[in-house]
Amino acid sequence: MIDLFTTIFYHSGRFPMSQYAYILVVISLVFLFLLNKYEKERLQRLYQEQLLKDETFRADIREKIQTTENINDVIAYINKTYHLGMLLSKDITDQLK
Repeated sequence: MIDLFTTIFYHSGRFPMSQYAYILVVISLVFLFLLNKYEKERLQRLYQEQLLKDETFRADIREKIQTTENINDVIAYINKTYHLGMLLSKDITDQLK
């Protein structure tokens, strides 16, 4: 295992990769991870806004709120059906109460 590590990171072959190249790769991966996370959150907010504009969705959730004793069941229903996550589902139920 150590030999594989030294072969990959301390390669003494013809074109060894410099330390700066590894740092740039790591920085690029971190940047892409953060960008992906930001875009995912932005798309979820957009999806939530579009759902709240939909009257059938609003009517369905209001009906669930009125017929269900426990509000956590409504939150779980929204999370399971629309895949919004617990926090966004809770926000929606708070807005539609």
